[in-house]
Amino acid sequence: MASSGSRMVRPMRLLGCVLFAVLIVGCGPSSGNNGQHPDAFQGSGADAPPGTADADPNAPDASMSDGNYTVYAHGDHTLYSIDLAQKTLKTIGAFNAPQVMVGSGSAEDVITDLAVAPNNTIYVISETQLYTADPNDGHVTLVGKTAECGTKTVALTTTPDGHIYAGDFNGAICEVDITTNPPTVKPPVTMQGGYALTGDMVAIDTGTVFGTAFKTSDASGKGTQLSNLLVTVDVNTGAVTVIGSGTGFPKLFGAAFAGGEVFGFTHDGTGHVVTIDRTSGVGTLYATFTDPTTNKGISFAGAGVNSLVVVN
Repeated sequence: MASSGSRMVRPMRLLGCVLFAVLIVGCGPSSGNNGQHPDAFQGSGADAPPGTADADPNAPDASMSDGNYTVYAHGDHTLYSIDLAQKTLKTIGAFNAPQVMVGSGSAEDVITDLAVAPNNTIYVISETQLYTADPNDGHVTLVGKTAECGTKTVALTTTPDGHIYAGDFNGAICEVDITTNPPTVKPPVTMQGGYALTGDMVAIDTGTVFGTAFKTSDASGKGTQLSNLLVTVDVNTGAVTVIGSGTGFPKLFGAAFAGGEVFGFTHDGTGHVVTIDRTSGVGTLYATFTDPTTNKGISFAGAGVNSLVVVN
């Protein structure tokens, strides 16, 4: 989502090939080797179930989801793909976003979130602009402005029918109609119950939209700002269903779905990626990713997967 200086819960700023390999941002280079993987996830095209060595070392590795959808993740300026099953990361490249005004000067636009359309187009968003990102090298191409959607857009998703929705860190959600040029930002709906997106939402094939959220009444570092919530949100009405009482993790600026699980990506510099139980809402540390260049934990600003991803 948003850069760390401009949002609330993100207090300082608010979908090829899933071997199940959901590609996500983050950690060391992906291995590319097939071979035996005793802990491979079970899925379509898998050559062995979980806990069993590959029957055929040359067969495709097990897949985490029912569909070959890549999971992407990103920092402020870099796009990654992640094989969640193998817990490896690949750097796709820099966004090379255009310069924007920052105070009295200019700086490269900061990408605050990502979503993948049913046709596999990667959309990324900044606080005021919508772009597409190249899956080969990461560079972005401007689609149009989103400034009309609340206060600085930090969350983005596509739905199975191909619609695009953006959200800000104060609880506004807007549909962005890209059939017009420039895109039309439709009037926002407000998330009900005093909730806002921490930084991301992700839709799946059923039409359900999961999000990481917080209570706008909670102060920074307190309550749901310290332990973000898993919610489902109706992007057309703003209705919110809270799942559980907290993930146990702050700054979940990225969200993706794979292998029947919701994954949350942290923006605190730890590089942590967590699974979030869809029944209890509790988060569990799944993996830690470092940038291959800096060897430092990645501050994930967003993540996403094709909105046709299915629930196993």
